[in-house]
Order: sequence, then structure tokens, then C-alpha cells
Amino acid sequence: MVSTPLSPACALLVSSARRNLREVLNHPAFSPERRQKAEPLLSACTDAAQLLRWKLLALHESEAWEDAQLAREARELGPAAHPDYLY
Repeated sequence: MVSTPLSPACALLVSSARRNLREVLNHPAFSPERRQKAEPLLSACTDAAQLLRWKLLALHESEAWEDAQLAREARELGPAAHPDYLY
């Protein structure tokens, strides 16, 4: 299979999408091992739309991780010291 070079505009979009996905994958929800496994896939991908779909999935996963962390912390901390105060 012969790959066609990307136009400068497409190459810029792909480069930006890769950079954005890498930034999302730096979230603590993703282990260094997972980032390492993802790197060859995102480096080889030349479809900006696919990279952005992966970014969206990663954002959802990191949000779920944060929600789970907050719930765990709330369980560990117990009731608020000042329940009438709206934080």
C-alpha cells in the first residue's frame, strides 16, 4: 500500500489532534504503560477525525476517573464539618 503525503493543512490538523490527545493522556487516569501502548497507534494514525474520537473517549474516561476519585474522597472524609455552608 502506497501512502499519499498529507496536504499541509491536513498535516497541521493531524499534528494538532495528536498533540491534544497526548495532553489528555497525561491525565493520572492513564498509566505510563497505557500511554506507551497508545503512542505507536496515535503516531501512525493520519486521520484527524479518528484522533479526535480517541481524544473524546479519553476525556470521558478521565472524567469518570475523577468522579470516582471524588466519590472515594467523600466516603473517606465523612460528613462536611459545616453542612449548612454551601461550598
